[in-house]
Amino acid sequence: MEIGCDFDDFGPLNHRFDLLDELRLRYPKFKVTMFTIPWDIRLNPADKGTPITLEKFKPWVDEVRQGVKAGWLDICLHGLTHLPEEFNRFGYDEARQRIMAAEKMFDFCKIPLTKMFKAPYWLISDKAKLAVKDMGYTLVEDGYYNFNLANNWPIDAKTIIMHGHVQDVCGNGMEESLSKIMKAPRNAKWIFLKEIYEHISLH
Repeated sequence: MEIGCDFDDFGPLNHRFDLLDELRLRYPKFKVTMFTIPWDIRLNPADKGTPITLEKFKPWVDEVRQGVKAGWLDICLHGLTHLPEEFNRFGYDEARQRIMAAEKMFDFCKIPLTKMFKAPYWLISDKAKLAVKDMGYTLVEDGYYNFNLANNWPIDAKTIIMHGHVQDVCGNGMEESLSKIMKAPRNAKWIFLKEIYEHISLH
């Protein structure tokens, strides 16, 4: 059995490395794809959000870089600020500007970024979709998974694609879903979402 596992909303104040460590202990070859917000404005509004470039987030940056280098963590883009309208209300040029701003933040932190893109709240205009694709990103849209962690394990699937959130929301948060994830066979082959897209052409 192959298992791809991804979570949305990863960032400096929303990461659950503690739970990831539990999964890595149980599954030494565990891999996870994190759709990451480089400047989450929902958190720490007094500080104008949580830009990953802030010096106080260096420990998070270091841990992310170590995880990527060790080969168990893959970082993908989940918008710039996670505003619902940032890729839905605006057009081609604005979408490009937001993606370039996000890329600069990852570059500044020396965090390798896999070119997969998921829009905040799944909201994205046709023009923004074109911008995402023209910038070399694989666009990930709702429905790519066969195991929303809010639900039960799929039956008779050779490749399981788990989807959830870092925080407990939508019934598929990492903590509230941990016992479900740990029902995976010990000998399962964990793969990144990008590998699934490459091998079974979901996009």
